[in-house]
Amino acid sequence: MFKSVIALSLIVMLCLAAGHLADAQAKELYRWTDENGVVHFTDTRPEGQEVETHIISEEQPPQGDNPYQQGSAATGPSLGEQRREEIAQRNEAAQASRAISEAECAAWQAEVDRLEPNRRVFLTNEQGETERMDDVVRANRVAELKSQISRNCN
Repeated sequence: MFKSVIALSLIVMLCLAAGHLADAQAKELYRWTDENGVVHFTDTRPEGQEVETHIISEEQPPQGDNPYQQGSAATGPSLGEQRREEIAQRNEAAQASRAISEAECAAWQAEVDRLEPNRRVFLTNEQGETERMDDVVRANRVAELKSQISRNCN
């Protein structure tokens, strides 16, 4: 099947290059297999053979300076442009994620730097009162923060 598609494409390109399709809006191409299993393509219908008919329409070649440019701006971006856009979006998302992660790591390290050397740490509770953090609670919080840093930061 794949070989026949390649062969069909090759035949179509050869016909276009030879100028056989220049005088018609659409041309029929016939595909048939002989008794030896060989696939043939022709623009004239063979006698006594079961054939598949393929309609080939003549398209205008691309206009402009770049003969390889396909379509127009109205058709949208090419597959390559779409792929580049997807990669750029993924890179932006990764950079944003890294920035968030770095900010979290910096905040955790700042909290460790604030809690670890000080034996007396004061906090403001929900009622707005200042109270001292217990040494065990402080040590547990430092251990928890260091664990988060080792798991999530460089």
